[in-house]
Amino acid sequence: MGHLMGKDFGLDHLLEVAKNIVLAVHKAPQITGKTEVQAEILWGEDLEPIIEVMGPVGNVMRYVKWDYETIKNCYDKGESPVIIAIGGKVSRSNLNWNCGACGFDTCKEFNAHSKENKGGGQLGGPSCNWKILDWAVACDWACAAAWQYRVDNRIMGSVGFALHVLNYMPDMDVKLGLALGPPRDMVYYNREEMHKSMSYELDKQDMVNCVPTMFAAFPGGGTPMYKTKDDWWAPPEFMGIGYSPEVMEVMQQILFEQVPEIVVKHAGKIEARYKERKRK
Repeated sequence: MGHLMGKDFGLDHLLEVAKNIVLAVHKAPQITGKTEVQAEILWGEDLEPIIEVMGPVGNVMRYVKWDYETIKNCYDKGESPVIIAIGGKVSRSNLNWNCGACGFDTCKEFNAHSKENKGGGQLGGPSCNWKILDWAVACDWACAAAWQYRVDNRIMGSVGFALHVLNYMPDMDVKLGLALGPPRDMVYYNREEMHKSMSYELDKQDMVNCVPTMFAAFPGGGTPMYKTKDDWWAPPEFMGIGYSPEVMEVMQQILFEQVPEIVVKHAGKIEARYKERKRK
């Protein structure tokens, strides 16, 4: 005989599902058969550094704000999501296919360029196109496996950025984070937590700013009208492209001052974890 309380059992079940998803990541088919992928499972207090990094970045990148509000509010309410970090080693080609998809005539030229010009940021680069495809398939299989277990999930570049700057999976070049649970319907699509933290007007303006193709009218005319308000035709506003020094100044301050401070705060603990693993 026994008695289990559903919500209390939820996190344990998410962890079991996460283990099966990690298996799916490594089981995923590959075009090359030579792409190294890794997966790690994070939950509870280990989400705090990720949440801390996403906070200030969300002030200048609104899609990050949506993910930040959702994950943080779930965590604060004791409904911690489980995050699967998925990484791929893609900055070097050992294929010798010389296909040219990377922009170089040969894999040897690509490797020489990549060695001298290895990028940073969320998805690093330059990358072997075939290995990026292999890694992407592994990410797809992870999402599909989560849905087979009826677990709400969303793969997030925002979490991938946090994983990158905090140096999780240091041997991997590209990283994304798959958030699982909590056990509620449409957590990452209905965005209940986000709506509670924003006014309706701010939420609506966010959608206009971040998903303009859903609001643009007559896009074929060359000067597309932009539906920024209910009576968008009186007078109309038009979509344009321009450089904003104000926005860039804020982004520079966040990405090169605030985020590094957070990284330094957690770097020692994260680095020690990987060193300990190598010793074993």
